[in-house]
Amino acid sequence: MPNYRSPYRRTKTALSVSVKVIIILLVVLVLTLLAFLIKIIASKALDPQIVYPPEGTETYTVVPHTDVLDTPQTEDDEIKVRGISKVEFDTKEGTLVLVNKKTAYSAKGPQSLVNLYDQPHDNFTLATISEELDREAYEALCRMCDAYADRSGYCPLMITSGYRDFEAQQKYYDGYVVNESDRAYVELPGYSDHHTGLGFDVKLYDKDGASYPYGRYATERAEWIVENHKYYGFIMRYPANKADLTGISGESNHFRYVGVPHSVYITENNICLEEYLTLIKGYTYEDPLHVTSDRDEYAVWYCGGDTVFVPKDKDFTVSGDNLGGFIVTVKL
Repeated sequence: MPNYRSPYRRTKTALSVSVKVIIILLVVLVLTLLAFLIKIIASKALDPQIVYPPEGTETYTVVPHTDVLDTPQTEDDEIKVRGISKVEFDTKEGTLVLVNKKTAYSAKGPQSLVNLYDQPHDNFTLATISEELDREAYEALCRMCDAYADRSGYCPLMITSGYRDFEAQQKYYDGYVVNESDRAYVELPGYSDHHTGLGFDVKLYDKDGASYPYGRYATERAEWIVENHKYYGFIMRYPANKADLTGISGESNHFRYVGVPHSVYITENNICLEEYLTLIKGYTYEDPLHVTSDRDEYAVWYCGGDTVFVPKDKDFTVSGDNLGGFIVTVKL
């Protein structure tokens, strides 16, 4: 009799193999999913928890982490100073020297003069080829005129009279004074602010070649300079209401470089250089005058003895006042 397997047995065997394959695939799938879930859970456990702000109209500021916290300086914090003998400085030199009808200028002259014709600048013009200024004043003038030209496209300042030595001042005085009243507008040789190289007169000069007095047309044609010269170290040396102190009737066209922050304090408090130098004598390094200029902070104090006190670890400048004392300026 031939061998014979029933169809049912063959089908049962085929089904059992298929079931085994399916089970194996399911197990592999379950194990794969399980491994994937374990990996996700582990990675979440290692990540920092992130909290998102709720939706709405409120705003939130993220404060960055810093390893060092800045400690704000208070008025109680003292500037560490060291003393230097006053013989190291000259009370007749510096941007704050006073020269007027009662206070003669007896220094040798500006330490560094610049001939403005030899070093021409695009953003101001000259009345003559012999105009000169102290280098620090010249560089500040360039910065101011450049800033004005950047905003307005053209700077109309003309420098009409800068540094004068004694001989040039005598010639100017002789040519200017016709009547006694003229003496209210000009100083004798030796008493002129022009000797310092820090003072100069200006006019307004248009591209078409027309010129105008600064005082009359300044607000109309150079308003930015009227409002911002203080930020570049310049003051109006002879305000009309200070003639009894300066000895000169009002001259709004005469600028004087004194440096920042002194120019800011003088201008904003409507005082003249004479008043400022008197005021500053009341401030010492232990209790200095604090001045803010365009977000920069300064401390200023006076030294009138044999020792000039300067900061140990900060930048500073020292200027004589031509009256026997020194002014120390510190950028904080």
